[in-house]
Amino acid sequence: MSKLEKRKNKLSYKNKLEISGVLLGISALLFAMSLYIDGFANLYHKYIYNTLVNTVSRGVSLIPFSVYEIILYAFLIFIFIEIIIYIYLVLNKKISFKEIIIESTTNLLIYISIFIFLNMIGQSANCFKSDFITLTDLKIEDSSEEKLIVLCNDFKDKLNELDGNIKKDEDGFLKLDSEVKQEGRDNMKNLGKIYPCLQGFYPNPKPYISSELMSYQLLEGETTFTIEANYNNDMPKWNIPSTICHELSHIRGFNNENEANYISFLACINSKNYEYQYSGYLMAYSYCMNDLHKSNEEAFKKINNELSNNVKAELKNDALYWNKYRGGISKLYNKVYDVLLKVGGQEEGIKSYNGVVKLLISGYEVQFK
Repeated sequence: MSKLEKRKNKLSYKNKLEISGVLLGISALLFAMSLYIDGFANLYHKYIYNTLVNTVSRGVSLIPFSVYEIILYAFLIFIFIEIIIYIYLVLNKKISFKEIIIESTTNLLIYISIFIFLNMIGQSANCFKSDFITLTDLKIEDSSEEKLIVLCNDFKDKLNELDGNIKKDEDGFLKLDSEVKQEGRDNMKNLGKIYPCLQGFYPNPKPYISSELMSYQLLEGETTFTIEANYNNDMPKWNIPSTICHELSHIRGFNNENEANYISFLACINSKNYEYQYSGYLMAYSYCMNDLHKSNEEAFKKINNELSNNVKAELKNDALYWNKYRGGISKLYNKVYDVLLKVGGQEEGIKSYNGVVKLLISGYEVQFK
């Protein structure tokens, strides 16, 4: 059978449109029901999503590498081969340019519809379930400069203390041991003993094989329809513990980025591992100091001057690392991701990450000290 005959035996354009329509229709229906029907997202999370975690996530967790990353690379190779085939067929006059346009358009539509469908059933419905704040009865306080200064000072003192306890590499930066992934799972399980909404299965966190791909997107971690907790293994190591707990928070169905950051912080600081504590406090310190710099530069400078030189060097190294990857790719990704977050109910979009500051202020002396 020739390549042309094989192509003719593929799904017809009408079939592709029908499949795309069904998948997009189901996705749209699930989205609308999650958004507009009270309690539906909670029921979906309890009966459908948790089943996926206990089956798909458990199975995928046994594979030592990121399945999503492999799917991504395989898809890119597939697209490249398809382009080569199109070029060959055109040069040999076995297919017209019009047919290529129609076929590539319908193919693109079905690829997009499959991606949207898988993400909708795997993660997106959780955007509308009860949030961590509601489930733990945390009363959200109005942010105030005074409270923010108290918080920044406390985090600074904790970091200065931990600076003398953490393991360090030859450059004086945080050093992680081989148990970092299991420690993240254990920390989340232990936090689940305090907050029942965090109880359940936690998969094995996985570093990207080619973590630089994440760096170009300014990504520290990623959780997708494969229900894996993936993280960037190239970034400065202090980010890794808090990122692992952040992504595992998504696995438990808490999609809002500010909540995932907050849950990650609680898991890290309640850990018996100094490196996890350091990562959690440094993540929180960075977000809080960023807000303080905008409102009171004098207080910012005072606190920063009292921070250990080793921790300052850690933050400087972090900034230098990410600056290397800021450019057109990261800007494009941020714009797309900002839209996706807003569609998923996070009104502040990519700024949602910094929303953790309000949660930290509200939870201080209530859920942590």
